[in-house]
Amino acid sequence: MSRETGKSSAVTRRRARRAAAFVDRHHSRFGVSLPVRCTLVTGRVPRTWRGRTANVSGGGVAMDLPTRVAPHTRVAIEIRTGIGPLRMEADVLWTRRVPGKEDITRHGLCLAGRSEVLDLPIHVLLGQWLQGVARREAKEMARKGVRVGTRTRRGTRR
Repeated sequence: MSRETGKSSAVTRRRARRAAAFVDRHHSRFGVSLPVRCTLVTGRVPRTWRGRTANVSGGGVAMDLPTRVAPHTRVAIEIRTGIGPLRMEADVLWTRRVPGKEDITRHGLCLAGRSEVLDLPIHVLLGQWLQGVARREAKEMARKGVRVGTRTRRGTRR
């Protein structure tokens, strides 16, 4: 086998794994950009980085950091939201470079010890995302001069 053939097959396998991961995705992703602080849970000297969330889903969070944290690493994250900071532990599942931003690495995180209680922070983030979408749509409709009917106590439109 030539060196080129081996390289090509490795790329093909990598693309197949990514496609399979996309097909197997159980949760929709929602673009949410919020400040985040990430700290290594393991190790003698705590290391902390600041970054931003890229998206959230019912299954985890993607965040951009100025360094690469290796997959299978446990981290503590603090996401600054409109209702206060959300703190949780998560495991790094994957990393990849962000196109056009050579000094930024995107990290895919899964909440540690998944349970319905630990899913609450993700649902709060999704709620904030939906509120942002609703505000943007209301501004756009107001800009276009579209009136949205209001309801009276009996449920009829004015």
